[in-house]
Amino acid sequence: MELLAALPATGEMGPVINDWESAEAALGVTFPASFMRFLDVFGGAKFDDFLRVYRAGANNENVDLVTRTLIARETMATTRPHIQELLSQRGVAPAQLVRWGGTDNADMCFLVPNADPRKWAVLTVIGRGDEFDLFDGPVGTYLLRVLQGDVVSEVFPDDFPDESSTYERNPRI
Repeated sequence: MELLAALPATGEMGPVINDWESAEAALGVTFPASFMRFLDVFGGAKFDDFLRVYRAGANNENVDLVTRTLIARETMATTRPHIQELLSQRGVAPAQLVRWGGTDNADMCFLVPNADPRKWAVLTVIGRGDEFDLFDGPVGTYLLRVLQGDVVSEVFPDDFPDESSTYERNPRI
């Protein structure tokens, strides 16, 4: 997480306030500590002016973790049979996904839960089409590896990430 936070940043400094209790109750989930630390640093941030990280309890429903998750759960349960099959193989239903971010191209970034909080995965699904990425590990590691070019996404466009990645902080979005 320190390497990700060390990227050049613009925007507002200050703490990111997440309403964890309400988010966990609304989504029926207990978040892993690593995810909560990630959102407590990067909630509301936008990486390379393309990938937005949501915040639990955001005033803007377009970047609110709970609102975006509930909408995406319904969408994933009624469309994308290949994703439903992938989730089924992991013993997870679409109604258990947590949408933690999205892109300007309508791509969706999810957490895939596991009984062991150390084994949650990251699933990125293209906005239109069948492409997806599955990464076994925490969100912060996934995002850093994508930004460093260590993980090449099937979902994100060729011009993401930028040659020298940055992010804009917006902790009150």
